[in-house]
Amino acid sequence: MTREVPSAPYSDETLVAYLDNQLSEPQRAKFEAQLAQDDVLAQRLAQMLRSNLPFHDAFGAMLQQAPVGKLQAALDAIPDVPAAGSRRFSRRALLAASVSFLAVGLLAGRYSTLFESDDNWRARVADYMSLYTAQTLADVYDSAGQQKIQLARVQNTLGIALSPAALAVQGADLKDARMLHYDDYDIAQITYLDLRYGPMALCITRSEHRDTTAQQSEIRRGMNVVYWRNAGYNFMLIGHSPAPALAAYAAALQANLA
Repeated sequence: MTREVPSAPYSDETLVAYLDNQLSEPQRAKFEAQLAQDDVLAQRLAQMLRSNLPFHDAFGAMLQQAPVGKLQAALDAIPDVPAAGSRRFSRRALLAASVSFLAVGLLAGRYSTLFESDDNWRARVADYMSLYTAQTLADVYDSAGQQKIQLARVQNTLGIALSPAALAVQGADLKDARMLHYDDYDIAQITYLDLRYGPMALCITRSEHRDTTAQQSEIRRGMNVVYWRNAGYNFMLIGHSPAPALAAYAAALQANLA
């Protein structure tokens, strides 16, 4: 099935998907072509990169793969003239902002205390997940082969063996698995698209404790959260599903992953 390539004007969800490396190659190429000639789009991307959300620390590996070189080449090829109808911004200035935030953000180390407590890391995950919509995950390439590669990468990094069967959630489609890096901590993020309630994610980190804890619930950024610890790993399930439904999902996942 051929996926539709988003067209300008781009939604905030598309900008987030671009930062999150969720766009396909044709989508990314089309977005970058528009970015090179669209002052407003470049300014929106720069503003999003300046936000307080932990894009840079959370997605260090992804940002290292971001097309900074392509953006810089596009910047060098553009005459430094003011954008039409604007005396404050030039296209080069706006693109330079995007390039600089991509290149420098990882070096800033603005969130050095991110993992001072379990509460803090769950708050950061909730901040990021609050940006997700169904459209964010709609075009994710979720083939069985791709998921196998992604889960192998998770196992190589965290040492936890996962399979699509063990991660299956009734009523939700498994979309992808990725490794995030917050400060000195690696997090596996497994995303789902709940057919009724939208995006959902299971996040896993290593723990210094080997004990098993009972599931606990909380609400963050308007989303329900269930978290627990088992055999040296912290688990967090977050989504817009009603609390009883999310608790049932978490119980099934905990049993499968025990």
